[in-house]
Amino acid sequence: MRKIRGYFRLFVLLIFTLTTFGIYWVGLAVPKLLQKRYEPWRNLFMRTWAEGVAFIFNMQVEIEGKPPQAPFFLVSNHLSYMDIIPLYLSLRCTFVAKKAVRGWPVLGYMVNAVGVIFVDRKRKTDVKRVNEELSRSMNMYQGLIFFPEATSSGGEEILPFHASLLQFPADEQIPVHTASISYATAKEDPPARDSVCFFGARHGFLEHLMILSQTKKIYCKIKFGTKTEQSSDRKELALKLRENIQEYFEPSQ
Repeated sequence: MRKIRGYFRLFVLLIFTLTTFGIYWVGLAVPKLLQKRYEPWRNLFMRTWAEGVAFIFNMQVEIEGKPPQAPFFLVSNHLSYMDIIPLYLSLRCTFVAKKAVRGWPVLGYMVNAVGVIFVDRKRKTDVKRVNEELSRSMNMYQGLIFFPEATSSGGEEILPFHASLLQFPADEQIPVHTASISYATAKEDPPARDSVCFFGARHGFLEHLMILSQTKKIYCKIKFGTKTEQSSDRKELALKLRENIQEYFEPSQ
């Protein structure tokens, strides 16, 4: 029964994603012809897609605190590729992602088409380019989201923050917002650490997606911090932001 549920969900996810992305791609012609910003149309698509994915996976999202309004710069802990669902449901935003995502078949093309900013973390010289792109992308239509742990975790703790991509808010003296994400599953499901969190080399992406799709229910809580952090020193800023999130962080169950 669990495998049938999983295959059915993945089939529906594929059809839903391709259909909504097709509508989004065709609709992009309108702002282009009218010489308008494309972000409002992209935001509508991403929220609609996130609502659909949450429904398909029976994912209940609880939002605690007040989400910031665009433009903003926000950092969060990182547990899974599913993290984008509560964030897109809460915010008008785009993400900074590792360059490898762009090379994924089909998915990489789609992610690039919705304005995600890619960074090559192995090349220190790429940081300058990314920071310049961040400056152009942070506007009244969208905020920027960055996962400073630079990897995902099992949700037991907040990993150390990498400071390199915090150079932009440090240089511009931008107040940085914070958020914390945690997951839980139904009693008959494997714990979130083993079914929702995607980290380490335990499973490939498709193998993990199949495990995730078999869960009966996913509970997600996203909490927004009540204060921002600011510093002209990116390393100091990284420490402040991690301490900020640790004040209200809840481990996944």
